[in-house]
Amino acid sequence: MIWTVAILVPLTPFSYLQPIMIGGGPGTWFLLGYILFSTIGVGGFVGISTLAFVIEIHERRRLNYRVMLTGLVMLYGGILLACLLLALAGAIGGYFLTIQHYTANAAQDILSLFVNPITTVSSVAVVGTGLVIYAMVTAKATKA
Repeated sequence: MIWTVAILVPLTPFSYLQPIMIGGGPGTWFLLGYILFSTIGVGGFVGISTLAFVIEIHERRRLNYRVMLTGLVMLYGGILLACLLLALAGAIGGYFLTIQHYTANAAQDILSLFVNPITTVSSVAVVGTGLVIYAMVTAKATKA
């Protein structure tokens, strides 16, 4: 919600975000970070919660909570950081390209600084996803 409001607020520095998104290039990074955060944050949480509910209530199996919690923290921490870094890279690169009229190569240099950190935190999210799946697959049947 906060991210959406920030995009729509007509006050500086937020008023720069819409022209940055329209300008493409780095603005695409910003928009991608926003869309991924919105869909994975909501859709992913709903999906994992639904599966956990089915496993625990309907199938009467108990999840390994330590593995599940570790996986969730890694998954959502990685997703949050990756999306924020995408948005930050897009906003900074787009600001210099669209507002300050830097060259495309200069804006690309700014974006390239974010590639390794985004890759690293995305990898953390992937490992977290694996742990969540492992916790669900290895859930033990509870005694009635």
